[in-house]
Amino acid sequence: MMALINNWDLKEVNNWVYKVDGEQRYVVSDLGATFGKTGNSISRSKSDPEGYMKTKFVDKVNDDEVDFEMRSRPFLPTVVNVPNYRQRTKMQEITKNIPRADAKWLGHLLGQLTERQIRDCFRTAGYTPEEVDGYAREVQQRIGELNAL
Repeated sequence: MMALINNWDLKEVNNWVYKVDGEQRYVVSDLGATFGKTGNSISRSKSDPEGYMKTKFVDKVNDDEVDFEMRSRPFLPTVVNVPNYRQRTKMQEITKNIPRADAKWLGHLLGQLTERQIRDCFRTAGYTPEEVDGYAREVQQRIGELNAL
């Protein structure tokens, strides 16, 4: 799901899993770095319809797994902050080796959303009508890519 919305800020502190009565619960606490371009600290963007629509979604597919496009490697000069560089570099791997069946499951689940529901998400977030059109079209295309796996 994070690859579908181009969330490039995938630090563990922003995304985690916990258990309640033996059942896993998934929490995403920060979606500010979404719907733009993934990339290094110079090229990435947030809430950038054109950047989002130009970004590749599915990178590689084989019989069992899917790799989604995710670029979050920091700009090379920031390697002086080794812990941050290491953490940001590892985030790229989160969208790799995803079981194909899991990706198809997500596509099936999201495929139940109507075009209106998807558009309403962007409309109520305050996007312009043109941005709503672009985002909704791209999200539907990405859902289609999941369902085609």
